[in-house]
Amino acid sequence: MDRALRATSGGVLLLVFLIAILPADIHWFWKAFIVFMAINQIQSAFTGWCPVVSLYRKLGVKECTC
Repeated sequence: MDRALRATSGGVLLLVFLIAILPADIHWFWKAFIVFMAINQIQSAFTGWCPVVSLYRKLGVKECTC
């Protein structure tokens, strides 16, 4: 679960970054999306809850029992 969550977060951040460095003007949605991701990661650090983890549990991704 932890690896899947980190991979998802890193992949989406990389995608948004690549869209952001394109020479054309960026749609406001991508700027808002990156802000949402940052706020979500900060709240997750304090609350221990992340919406993607809930989604992964429903999809059957197993948590590490390390």
